[in-house]
Amino acid sequence: MHMARKTSHTPARQQPAAQVENLQTVELILAIAKDEFGEIPPGLDGLFADVAALYAGIWPSHEACAVTYHNFNHALDVCLAAARMLSGWNKVEQAQPLERKYFQLGMAAALFHDSGYIKNKGDHDGSGGKFTLVHVERSIEIAREYLARKQWSQEDIDVVSRIISVTDYSQPSNISELFLDPCLKVVARMVATADLVAQMADTYYVQRIDDLFAEFKEVYEFENSENLSRKGTKVYKSVQEIKDGTIDFYEKFVLPALTKFGRMDRYLANFFADGRNPYQENITANLSEHLMDVRSQWRRIGDILTDLGLASREQIASALDRQQALACPKPDAAKKCTTPLREQLLPWFTVRPHEGRCLGDILMEMQAVEPKALAKGLLAQMLPDSLYESLSPRELHFLLQAAILLQNICKGPWILGVILEMANEILDCEASSVLIADLEEKMMLVALPTGPKKNAVYGKEIAMDKGLSGWVYRNGQPARVSNVLADARFDDGMDKNIDFVTRSILAVPLHVNGECIGAVEALNKSDDNFTTHDMNMLSILSNMLANVMVGVLCIQANQG
Repeated sequence: MHMARKTSHTPARQQPAAQVENLQTVELILAIAKDEFGEIPPGLDGLFADVAALYAGIWPSHEACAVTYHNFNHALDVCLAAARMLSGWNKVEQAQPLERKYFQLGMAAALFHDSGYIKNKGDHDGSGGKFTLVHVERSIEIAREYLARKQWSQEDIDVVSRIISVTDYSQPSNISELFLDPCLKVVARMVATADLVAQMADTYYVQRIDDLFAEFKEVYEFENSENLSRKGTKVYKSVQEIKDGTIDFYEKFVLPALTKFGRMDRYLANFFADGRNPYQENITANLSEHLMDVRSQWRRIGDILTDLGLASREQIASALDRQQALACPKPDAAKKCTTPLREQLLPWFTVRPHEGRCLGDILMEMQAVEPKALAKGLLAQMLPDSLYESLSPRELHFLLQAAILLQNICKGPWILGVILEMANEILDCEASSVLIADLEEKMMLVALPTGPKKNAVYGKEIAMDKGLSGWVYRNGQPARVSNVLADARFDDGMDKNIDFVTRSILAVPLHVNGECIGAVEALNKSDDNFTTHDMNMLSILSNMLANVMVGVLCIQANQG
């Protein structure tokens, strides 16, 4: 399938870190089995060990797995997701519990379902990507041979084979016809769902698309890409083409497939018991993350200066050490109780430039960088050349107006509100807000709202571990959502309290002195389709606001 998992790039032997991760995953799966059935099903741990040996090249019949996308890590991820779904099912579907034998059958199918990428012994052509179009058939063949050798019943061997066949998404299966036993239908849907969900939820999903494209390139070479195109097979010309199509792939293929399988992934929330589905949260995070290369834009000034050759890494490290040494001691808890909220937030709120805590000041004081070079670095951080070239005259005019207004910040924090209202017009959205993280209370405070409900929402708090703004703050990455009802990170608590309906959200982190202190968010674009360009514009504005945020927050604290 077209998803990802971090793995070793050494074919015959996994790197130690991957081996440890695999062992931990197996332990998690066995623990679920023991919790569900009071004991680990007989032979289950041996099954995992045998398939691990297959992927490692220990079997006399097969080489070590050489593909870096569909590998043993992926097989284990699918097993773990399926095991968690089964456990979640048993928590709520008590009238039709899935017994131990179904767990065993599901684990066997999940373990073998992509083994067809492994080459036969003595086959040294390619890495195994050449089997992309036939890997399901090969997986079934390998599973049947192994299970027969282990003296599984013919009935169970057939069941495992049919479950594996359901993961061939190019040949849609009729699960109702494949399985008469209703419990087997559930298990088959869970394994197929796990194959989709576990991979897209992987932390390194976007980066690992490179590995996927390498497998595609191999099958194109072996099968001839022109022949494949004529037969109706999609042929990708580059990694970027796959990445650019990620959103469409999820909306037009993954979601319909999950629906077809009965949304078995909903039972993951029952497994985790707190109403959350971390898999879905990671998927939505990945769909947001792939829209923006966080290493190329909105980086810390130290990274910018280093990349531009204006300061060495040693100079940056030395300056950061000095910055840390000059940091003011944190106030004690007793003092915090009587200090206004915004002055509690971070020590640098009350720090003045002459105290030398700004990295740029320290670098110039060390004569490590000239003022002109520092200005160049700051401009590259605030407005990368590639983004500047994409701005329309109207957007450039807005940024100029915002810069002029910010020079008058001494007139009061209402200036920031005016700029946000102007941003609403540029982004064509209904409302926007600046939210600040209250580390003591673990809440996100709506410090500066705009829009029709600004008076109702001002000063409200949202739990830091809920909502899209909380996710953006915790991860330090931007996110955009066109339909909040389909995003697990969205929390509708605020909407209910103020009689407002949020449809779409764009949120970017708010960084001050290199630290994320909150988020800037925009709500309800007219067509609910916030773009990457919108995300860039809001990021520029966030950087501009950050430069005056200290003074404004102190003013608000004194007035509050």
